Amino acid sequence: MDFLSVILKEIIFFFNEVSIYLLFGFIIAGILHVLFPESIIRRHLGRDSFGSVLKSTLFGIPIPLCSCGVVPVAASLRNSGASKGATISFLISTPQVGADSFMITYSLLGWIFGLFRIVASLITAMAAGIMVNILSRNDSPQSKESSPDMNSEEGLAGRIKSILQYVEYDLLGSIANALIVGIIAAGIISALIPEGFFNKYLGSDFLSMILMLLIGIPLYVCAAASTPIAASLIMKGISPGAALVFLLTGPATNAITIATTARVLGKKSTVVYLAAIALVSLALGYFLNVLTAQYGFQKIIMVHQHEMLPEWLKIAGSIALALMLGWYYFNLKILSRLRREKDMTEGKISLDVQDMTCMHCAGNVKKAVESVSGTSGVSVDLEGKKVEFEVSEEDNIGKVKEAIVGAGYTV
Repeated sequence: MDFLSVILKEIIFFFNEVSIYLLFGFIIAGILHVLFPESIIRRHLGRDSFGSVLKSTLFGIPIPLCSCGVVPVAASLRNSGASKGATISFLISTPQVGADSFMITYSLLGWIFGLFRIVASLITAMAAGIMVNILSRNDSPQSKESSPDMNSEEGLAGRIKSILQYVEYDLLGSIANALIVGIIAAGIISALIPEGFFNKYLGSDFLSMILMLLIGIPLYVCAAASTPIAASLIMKGISPGAALVFLLTGPATNAITIATTARVLGKKSTVVYLAAIALVSLALGYFLNVLTAQYGFQKIIMVHQHEMLPEWLKIAGSIALALMLGWYYFNLKILSRLRREKDMTEGKISLDVQDMTCMHCAGNVKKAVESVSGTSGVSVDLEGKKVEFEVSEEDNIGKVKEAIVGAGYTV
């Protein structure tokens, strides 16, 4: 019983540490979402040029999308005329770090590690994008007509509503499961693994970086969820560089992303994409270890930021995040089921959308259907991978399918 209480105590500690910072990150991410909708991003991604890779990297870093949620967006950018290099750089930089994960990194590992994580994401995405463009000259698709901007609403009230909807439906929904798993995993690691474990059994920073690379590439974990795990590993003696390797590879790659990238961009681009992430991550991890050893950053990294905020504010943030998660799961499991039963009795049109993997995907599909004139009563069943809606004219069904495909999904 004492052992379980120790694990529970560590889980509560991590949840309490990240909650208020995560909420701040959500607000920032929602504002960025309104200011930089996908239609703006598409217009700025050119063909095989350094500028297109740089723009796609800079656009991707602040946007909080998980490694599965970013795939359809990247596919849509590719179909809209973006080069392979720009698509790859967006595919890497977007899930590696966002406003929410940076705030968690700051809360657990300090500002030096947080800033280094952003710079590392920039370098990784740039290196991969440039290499892919060099090897894929004259291989860009014809630019298709961009799908309508489904994120913009006029007026202050509309923008605030858009931010809140994005945070609750798209953002929180896309990381909820992974975030909970990440915090629980961090608590278990902190409780189970003794101090100095990695120094004792791995013996070198290089071996620990290789281990994190092998774990991170196939594993699905979002940037926000990976941060508590990395923090708990550092507490147990793993080097900051090894933790950085995990934070760069885990969110940017997984088995689903790799398979989809090969289908959309080709095997050659996928090999370059994986090789660039692996090599650059190891190099940056080594460089971070050198900096921490030379300038004493290890002590700064290990000083948590919880002393900077009053305890009552952290508790308030934890309660708010817990309520948001509770509402999300209640809405997903109970209210959504009731809506599906109602839709079946009303005889709505149903389409299979197999590419949906997270709540961000469901939100994109919903917006795509709603963008077609004459549609109403749109509801998305993420578990059943279906979208149901009503149309005023039967011809609009084809337009709905086109809108969903234009958003990067398969009907």
